[in-house]
Amino acid sequence: MDLFLEKKKLRVTDADLLGEGGEARVYRYQQLALKVFHQIDAQKIEKLLKFPRALPSAVVGPVGLLHDKKDAIVGYAMQAVPGAEELARLSQRRWREGAVSNEAVQRLFANLCTVVGEVHRAGVVIGDFNDGNVLFRGEAPYLIDADSMQFSGLPCSVGHERFLDPRLYGADLSAAPRFEPGTDWYAWSVLLFSSLLYVHPFGGIHPKYATPLRRAEARHSVLRADVTYPRHAVHFRVLPDDALGWFERVFEQDERSAAPPAVLGLKWSRCPCGLEHARAVCPECQTLGPASTRQALRSQGRCTARTVFRTTGRVLAAAMRGGLRYVYEEGGVVRREDGAEVMHGAVPAGTRFFIGGASTWIADVRGSVVRVDGGGVAERTSTGVRGTSPVFAASSSAAYRTEGEWLLDEVTGARVGQVLEGQTWIWTGERLGFGFYRAGGFTFAFLVQPGRAGLREVKLPHLKGRLVDAEAVFDDAHVLLSYVLEVDGKETTFLWLFGADGTLRAQASGPSSERMFAGARGRALLHGRVVAATDQGLLSLKADGGRLVEGTLFADTEPFVSAGDELYPQSDGSLYAVGTREVVQLTLS
Repeated sequence: MDLFLEKKKLRVTDADLLGEGGEARVYRYQQLALKVFHQIDAQKIEKLLKFPRALPSAVVGPVGLLHDKKDAIVGYAMQAVPGAEELARLSQRRWREGAVSNEAVQRLFANLCTVVGEVHRAGVVIGDFNDGNVLFRGEAPYLIDADSMQFSGLPCSVGHERFLDPRLYGADLSAAPRFEPGTDWYAWSVLLFSSLLYVHPFGGIHPKYATPLRRAEARHSVLRADVTYPRHAVHFRVLPDDALGWFERVFEQDERSAAPPAVLGLKWSRCPCGLEHARAVCPECQTLGPASTRQALRSQGRCTARTVFRTTGRVLAAAMRGGLRYVYEEGGVVRREDGAEVMHGAVPAGTRFFIGGASTWIADVRGSVVRVDGGGVAERTSTGVRGTSPVFAASSSAAYRTEGEWLLDEVTGARVGQVLEGQTWIWTGERLGFGFYRAGGFTFAFLVQPGRAGLREVKLPHLKGRLVDAEAVFDDAHVLLSYVLEVDGKETTFLWLFGADGTLRAQASGPSSERMFAGARGRALLHGRVVAATDQGLLSLKADGGRLVEGTLFADTEPFVSAGDELYPQSDGSLYAVGTREVVQLTLS
């Protein structure tokens, strides 16, 4: 595609894509990021022409307008922010914990607080203030999608539902300016709460208010005693009373102001049990007693839960490779399930671990890959990077990486097929692999078979919108693809169940706020049947006329599993649930 910036011709291709959302695609061009709208109306053009210049440098705004061959405005150019991550990463426990400290999160949010105040003093309101519109690099924040901000009497026409002030629910955001500084401070508070505790302020389960939106309308936050708190999150009791009081005033009493210094000046300490807290004593040990006294075998109704493994550190990866295998970090050392050392030292943010039988593959954000065997490095290679995520997948028989536009199997050395550089997602089980990439207006999905070359095309509609997350899980003859798309502030989860021949067996989609569709992760397959981890227990999904629908909810499993846990079914009918700090085997009688 040819674009023109101040009469200078710029050529970009799908290989230059940095990201795609509901309204535009963003391309990389040298030191710039080029935002090209799918469609552009008069109001959007007016906002680009009137964009304020006296804003802090952390606001990544237009530095020039982009035109097409007919000299029509189609978007704008802005400075790229290489190496930056979306703020959404901070609320992902597996990504952040052990890599970005609570103190670093607080300093980042203090800097973001300063930026927000400067934006307001310039007469601008962020409006659509969400975890995809804020980037960070170290402790420096950057506000992107600046064209959506509210200024000069021009409205911000969209607001992400998870960060939108409940006072604006039902309002027509495009009719007139609706946002004000207080709505930005509400979103900022949601972002901080989620980043510290890995749960939305209106997360959890309540018997009366079925969704986070209904809870937000009722101002019934996760801080209430009658809300079932999700097990995957850090409990709010790690925060001191003054911080909890402030969050309660924001989420339940509509306080709309910048956080007091006490909230951003918390003093954190780590208990020997592994919990990091900002109180005088560890709230978990105070409640449950020392870790050594906790039961390894527990039961609830028909469910028996056996703790297979527990760490004061964190579980980094798991896989079924002739039995359950896992990688964990504890005390500054990364080990395998048998105690074998994998690496020493801090694990940098974004580093991923993959299990290939006895081998452990380590891939970092620069695309460097090493294979560790017997405690030493047995091989070094590299792979492509999608944003800051290394494109890699491994099983006992294959190790997929990319080199330019080729998908390679590092085990056999064979070229498997052509893919799109920098845009490809890939996963593999023992007998099947799956991947996809987006290019322009279409999505190409494919199956691979470990040990064989060639991509088997799988029919998949184009993924329209911002791709929030994606995951694929396997059994011997099926793959389940799950992904979350965000369009106009609303997140939808899609589920696609395929056979090994690429035939679509069943599908479903729905709001990510619903139990069956809670995110892209936490599902497993066994003989083509789907089971999902939810905050209410294990939930089976069944195919009904080509649709995946809810089956049985195994409520007795609720104390032992949470949404997002990785699930690994066994041939004996039991199932492993892998959380952030423990592995539990669940058996139903």
